[in-house]
Amino acid sequence: MKKQDILRFFNELSSRLFFDNNGETVETPKTRLADEIREAHQEWVRAQKYFQWVSDPELVDHAIFTEEAARRKYIYLLNQAKNQGITGEELK
Repeated sequence: MKKQDILRFFNELSSRLFFDNNGETVETPKTRLADEIREAHQEWVRAQKYFQWVSDPELVDHAIFTEEAARRKYIYLLNQAKNQGITGEELK
């Protein structure tokens, strides 16, 4: 890793974290939202895989509803970020 890459990494990290009076890190709203978006995306991916895997007709409806709910949650969180003026770069 180059020195520039290391400096950029720590600069990005420090811009995402705040410290309280005790020196402990506190999540920023942007960091929290970015984490929620990443988790929602993973939920959606898992739901898609579940839908592809399931073969029992009684579970197909469940798989469809699960995938749709996960997709809607992901889109909702992306819209929240957009409405708060958070860019894709800030969410990485």
